[in-house]
Amino acid sequence: MGERTPRPRVALLQLLNGAWVTQALHAAAKLRLADFLAAGPLPVEELARQAGTETQTTARLLRTLAMFGVFSEVAPDQFALTPMSEHLRSDRPDSLYHWALMQGEAWHWQAWGGLAENVRTGHTAFELKHQLPLFEFLDQQPEAATLFNSAMAEMSSLAVKAIVQSYDFSAFRRVADVGGGEGILLQHLLEAHASVHGVLFDRPAALDKARARLKGTPLESRIEYQSGNFFETVPSGADAYVLKHILHDWNDVQAGKVLRACRAQLPRQGRLLAIEYVLPAGDAFSPGKLLDLEMMVVCGGQERTLEHWKSLMADNGLTLDRVIATPSGVSIIEASPA
Repeated sequence: MGERTPRPRVALLQLLNGAWVTQALHAAAKLRLADFLAAGPLPVEELARQAGTETQTTARLLRTLAMFGVFSEVAPDQFALTPMSEHLRSDRPDSLYHWALMQGEAWHWQAWGGLAENVRTGHTAFELKHQLPLFEFLDQQPEAATLFNSAMAEMSSLAVKAIVQSYDFSAFRRVADVGGGEGILLQHLLEAHASVHGVLFDRPAALDKARARLKGTPLESRIEYQSGNFFETVPSGADAYVLKHILHDWNDVQAGKVLRACRAQLPRQGRLLAIEYVLPAGDAFSPGKLLDLEMMVVCGGQERTLEHWKSLMADNGLTLDRVIATPSGVSIIEASPA
């Protein structure tokens, strides 16, 4: 009998090969294979004809992804969508199509090749690769910026319903969503609370997409759009300032500037709501621990533990009052003026 391969070695090998799966998913998204299968199963030859791909290589890609439950070979050389690949369709409101594209695009993917150097030197891998910080790079690369914004909107949509259901925003008159992107969270918040008005604060390109998306809806009259630099100032006149996945983009010094800008506008009875992961101690699993590496690689930011959040708030004139866990995995970190 041959020697049995130790389980830890197999498990490690599976983790090492995870990059292959990411690129396979990226390829399937880029070729829009899920879109072509939306109407029902297809023989791979017909699928390849519609997608403009080579038959055998298409079959090999789908066969591999089917092993993970992404697509299904329902008959020899005939493939169909599964519940997972439904989310690779570009036309679904709960799609991960743009996220799959971004994960495999060279400008993002290649930065991860500098992770070891990032860890060794403390210098952000994305900057080492591209000689620019992420957001300056996106300013110069409109196509990449559009993809980035769409991917962020998809990730936002995964959590917004859970966030709105987990916190009573009706206590506020005017909510400012700082760095709110295309306004997905603010939209759900206002739809759930008819008495609340909102301010969407972000870069002009993100605001343009939000305006276009919400034009003609009942919310149009309840949202004010403002652009600016949240390191310097944020809109005045709100009694709640929401920062969803903003602070994790930055180190403590930069995050502190954002918090102080919000603190300067926050009324005595107002609240600052940071929506972020709160990392558990020890070996406990959390998606935030992987996201922490993404933040380190692409923009020099970080995820934080509860104690870290407490000290960050205290250092910038705020008191962390409570943490509300949501079913999505992220938490609502509520703070008030110290």
